[in-house]
Amino acid sequence: MNKIIRVGCVGLGLRGADLFCNRLCAVEGTKPVAVCDTDAKKVENCIKELEKRGYTDVQGFTDYDAFLNSDVEAVLVATSYLSHADLAARAMDAGKHCLCEIPNITSVEQGEMLTKAVRRNPGKFMVAENTCYWAHINAYKQMYEQGILGDVVYAESDYLHPDPAIWHPEEEPPLTWRAYRPGIHYLTHNLGPLLYILNDTVVEASGFIPDINPIEKAHPAPPNGLGIFKTKKGVVIKIFIGYGVCHIEGSWHNFALYGSKGCVQTARGADITNGTVGVFSHTPYLQGFVHVPVKPDYPGAGKDGHNGADLRMMQDFVRCIREDKEPALGIDFGLSIALPGILADISSHEHGKTMRMPDFA
Repeated sequence: MNKIIRVGCVGLGLRGADLFCNRLCAVEGTKPVAVCDTDAKKVENCIKELEKRGYTDVQGFTDYDAFLNSDVEAVLVATSYLSHADLAARAMDAGKHCLCEIPNITSVEQGEMLTKAVRRNPGKFMVAENTCYWAHINAYKQMYEQGILGDVVYAESDYLHPDPAIWHPEEEPPLTWRAYRPGIHYLTHNLGPLLYILNDTVVEASGFIPDINPIEKAHPAPPNGLGIFKTKKGVVIKIFIGYGVCHIEGSWHNFALYGSKGCVQTARGADITNGTVGVFSHTPYLQGFVHVPVKPDYPGAGKDGHNGADLRMMQDFVRCIREDKEPALGIDFGLSIALPGILADISSHEHGKTMRMPDFA
């Protein structure tokens, strides 16, 4: 329980460096010992940042195999999404624990490869799906587990994150990593929390992609997509991903769960800062929607990463290692939030054909 976990990070871009220096290294019981990136300058800058915090013996690597041969015990994979599965599998095979940024896989084949790597090794594997750690998501989870919502029949979520090209079509936009993948592939932030709340998993997936792409120069792959999923418990879930639609400025994650006794949903659009609204049929004399004062933010989180979710995610990862517990967001969860979007994309090319989730057991 008192053991210090030696942690390292591969992928030192803005997201990776921030997650490692400001979140993982801030968790009690951790010690940064190694960082890795193919860009030597990023390695140098990260080591300098860690030195400012009193860590003077951190090793830097540009070769991943050499990094894995160091005394690092737990690896944060925060590289480009295309390399997540390969680097995570190699970390597991090297006897390390691994926290892998999402999406943890980009194909069915990667899903099988990563699953086998995790299951043949004793280390802890966890996907870094930080939206499951938002305050309002955990409030909904408690409501569901306490029976306040009854049997959830239907749930939905939107990820509305318009590309800058929507607002400034006259400009020549820089292409981001998202531009080369169908938007429906990146539904993990939305499907993940719903499955986490319900303690459920997807068994069937269908997808539909609009023929219209209003930002083709900025996003050659289809930026918008709709996924329809059925879970093991029989719940129907709808997810809409909208990178190429006009919306209230900003990025919004809308959630709603409809049950036999109650429903909760985030206040839409600009009113999202007002938290949650709900209806609870077993509350006497309740008429219409009521305001539930829960939002993504944790009290006192301030500007902490993703409303305080990033730090709590890191604490959970370290806790699982120290207490020898399996992470709730382990490989099975990772597959259930990443594969459905991939299958929905395949389905969209086959007129919405229902696709079954593969079994890699």
